[in-house]
Amino acid sequence: MEDDSKHSSSSWSPARIQAALDEAVKLREAGNHAFRSQDYKHSTETYSRASHSILHLKSLHHLGTAPLDEKTFAAKTTELQFLTSSNEAASWLKYEGYDGQVSRFRKALDCTQTAEQALKEHPGAWSPSDAAMGKLLYRRAVACEGLGDYDGASRALEETKALRIRDPAVCRLAAKVSDIRMYGKEFVEDGFVPWPKSVEAQLGSA
Repeated sequence: MEDDSKHSSSSWSPARIQAALDEAVKLREAGNHAFRSQDYKHSTETYSRASHSILHLKSLHHLGTAPLDEKTFAAKTTELQFLTSSNEAASWLKYEGYDGQVSRFRKALDCTQTAEQALKEHPGAWSPSDAAMGKLLYRRAVACEGLGDYDGASRALEETKALRIRDPAVCRLAAKVSDIRMYGKEFVEDGFVPWPKSVEAQLGSA
């Protein structure tokens, strides 16, 4: 049986919490390396480990032993959680060999929700760049599209539009989702509807 003393306030010294923060950063960086190497199984597993470590660290704020002041600690854990969860979402979307009971699109969507929840927990503690937020929203849209939730995908793409993101992948997905909602998936996939539509039509002029 696990010793409960491992989770006591005395066991989580400022030095140990700082070490855990550093380890979470290393795990995220290792996940990034695996992702760039297209080893999506490893990157997904590594991002997941990092995310769980961060979530556990955030639960320790009540111990009063954080090595940083509360505001700085909140900023660092929020940034780590957001970026790690967003990257994990991207990894799930690329992990085509995954054959678990839960859809990889559902896994990815859950990760985007974890990232957004991190921002809500400590409003203003840390804010992502428009580019980072745009990536998260695009990943949410891809996950929704994969789950057949075209309304959810459309909402995410509208939020991306508000950030003035002009990435070609966003434009293509926006065109596809728009046509599916209008004509039905089977018609679009069978090639009856010409798409993608122009960037101007889907995302507005620059």
